[in-house]
Amino acid sequence: MRARIVVLVAGLLLVLIGADCALVVRAVPDPVRADAAPSAFSAYRAKADIAHFAEAPHPSGSARAEQTRGFVRDRLSDLGLKPVEIEGTETVPGDGASHLAGRVHDISVTVPGRSSTGQVLLVAHTDSVLTGPGASDDGLGVSSLLEIARILTEGPRPRNDVVLLFTDSEETGQLGVRAYVHSLGKADDTPRVVLNLEARGTAGRAVMFETGDHSSALVKALGGHPPVATSLSAEVYRRLPNDTDFTQLRKAGMTGLNFAVIGDSADYHAPGDDLAHVHPGSLQDLGDTVLAAAHRLSATDLRDVTRSSDATWFNVGPLLVRYPAGAVLPLALAAPLALLAAGWYARRRGALRPGAVLRPALTFPLVLVATAALGWGTWQVLVLIRPYYASFLTGDPYRTGPAITGLLLLTAALTGLWAAWAGRRRGALETAAGIGVWPALLAVPTALLLPGAAYVFTWTALGVAAGVALGARAAEESPWRTTALLGSALPAVIVLVPLVTLLFPTLGLATAAVPLVLAALALAVLAAPFSRWSRGLRARRLVAVAVVAALAGTACVGGAVAADRPDADHPRPVSLMYALDADHGRAYWVSEDTDPASWVTGYTGHRRTEALEAWSPALAAPPGGLLAGPAPVAPVATPEVSTVSDTRSGATRTVRLKVGPKTGRPALLALYVDTSTAQVVRARVAGTPEGTPDLSGGVNRPHAGSPWKWGLLMVAPDPRGQDVTLVVRGDKPLRLLAMTEDSGLPAQALSRPRPADLTWEPGAAGLSFASRVYTI
Repeated sequence: MRARIVVLVAGLLLVLIGADCALVVRAVPDPVRADAAPSAFSAYRAKADIAHFAEAPHPSGSARAEQTRGFVRDRLSDLGLKPVEIEGTETVPGDGASHLAGRVHDISVTVPGRSSTGQVLLVAHTDSVLTGPGASDDGLGVSSLLEIARILTEGPRPRNDVVLLFTDSEETGQLGVRAYVHSLGKADDTPRVVLNLEARGTAGRAVMFETGDHSSALVKALGGHPPVATSLSAEVYRRLPNDTDFTQLRKAGMTGLNFAVIGDSADYHAPGDDLAHVHPGSLQDLGDTVLAAAHRLSATDLRDVTRSSDATWFNVGPLLVRYPAGAVLPLALAAPLALLAAGWYARRRGALRPGAVLRPALTFPLVLVATAALGWGTWQVLVLIRPYYASFLTGDPYRTGPAITGLLLLTAALTGLWAAWAGRRRGALETAAGIGVWPALLAVPTALLLPGAAYVFTWTALGVAAGVALGARAAEESPWRTTALLGSALPAVIVLVPLVTLLFPTLGLATAAVPLVLAALALAVLAAPFSRWSRGLRARRLVAVAVVAALAGTACVGGAVAADRPDADHPRPVSLMYALDADHGRAYWVSEDTDPASWVTGYTGHRRTEALEAWSPALAAPPGGLLAGPAPVAPVATPEVSTVSDTRSGATRTVRLKVGPKTGRPALLALYVDTSTAQVVRARVAGTPEGTPDLSGGVNRPHAGSPWKWGLLMVAPDPRGQDVTLVVRGDKPLRLLAMTEDSGLPAQALSRPRPADLTWEPGAAGLSFASRVYTI
């Protein structure tokens, strides 16, 4: 009994350590009051700034965007700084999509250093998406930079120059930061370290999810106030198609750190991204983290940063552990060697039979596959019951806690039942060694392919190896063997638990299979020491315990779904758009919803169509078509195209166009060419920097279901019109389609406002389109 008490205490201690590791990843600090000392970052001071510009959407080019930039300029000027506006027209060639162009306005201000070795560049963007007020994305970043600017101007001068850059049009192609890079000039070789502030949610800890080159020195700068950070996220994000301003700065040769708040992403890019949903603790954490890093980097010789190596890093409780990238492969190679050596030593002592390790080693992958299937299958059931869950980013609705708890209970039941089965005929030490085979085998290939992620398997395997070696010194029935094996689970717990805690809000329920597999690995290593105890229990009791845990988990998931009804605080995302065919004076209500709410069908009806793309390329129909019903014609922004000049030279024709809004002030204006009537050779937008290549011709929208297979999107179009030159080939008349896109639906056409328990789906709702066709 005493032996079992010792083991249970050790197990409980390990669970508490894991809980503490999870808490550190999730718990935000208390916000600092507005009357705090001038040297302190105050979330309440910063949040007061957000209230000035995040009451409504402020996309690039809108009047509200100009007001936001005006507020930023005024705040910086009040601090005695001299903000500079950077203007430019930028283009982004389309790769399987329309080309992108836009006129942007950045704001840059410098806090001069006393003996500068380079620049610490702090970056946030002032624009929002069309449908969200942007209080978090990127109000958190803008307000943090303004508060940091206040602290820097009131304190002692930093060693290095600190540049605060407020970019425009980040949400559409990062056009603003591209203009900033162009403004530097090719000859500029000033060392720059970037701290970019972003948000993909409204709550939670600040996450440092991406670095540039020379990460060893960069991560060292986070020691003053460590954020949630893992080099695994940097490896994964680098391979994803997602971009931020930091992406463009990296391409320009800069390095740095990319931060974001990612919790509660249900309001991301939606009307719920407002001031009421900004968590002051998250703002405090982001501000404290970036301020501490800025202080350290502004005091560093930045030339040394550019000479440092890369690193691996991860959270261990409140600490941020890091070591050089050069140690990754040797440590990974040590993992299987250590497990082999521990197995050899245990066999010499008669504590391990190699053949007995095969059973758990060969069957444990089935547990991981079953766990992944559990995560995938649960999501399929959830979207079957609540189809609108698929409208949330990565399937992360508002109240995921009970569902995640249920999935973890189901994973624990599955893993525990397997560990008991494996340990009934094999010892706990052999079961642990069988589990450890897999992280040991995965450590080396991961170190070669994803070096920043190798620590997950390396330290788990090294811990198991140590437990096998130490456990072999005690008798099989001794509590010290069990205690040694429990100690071997410590690396797995402190490495895997924070990662699992981070991945659930990052990946959402739609991809819950990934954190569940890692959770199964941690739970298996934790359960293995107790596996020998199963010999004293009847199989029916073991199954009964697993069934109870599985039923509890199922009840958590089922109860969460049953209780998750839309309300004003947790609105359901829906799609509804307004499209005007200005040539024929017809308008339509359109929705992409597959399971529409009654409010939506009250406008669109239940009929689906795929015909709208022919006159409105933005309305490409998904499988099954779009819901579409007639709408009253109402005043919205409309496009206009006029010919400035039209000349021929041999087989080609050069057409200079003036493209602009005829009415209104749209956020975006598109120009499409019917490629069945003419082949576009190249195109150019007036105002682009000298030396910028022309935009390519041919077909840049190969998957379009209409003849409009070459397109150019102009962000924040000039109300006076934008000069666009097309060089085309062909004898037929040139057919063009111009289309506007704007935020909001025309109030005159809405007979019933959107109910409080509904919100806009990100990207495909709350938008108005108008189009005209021209033949030249």
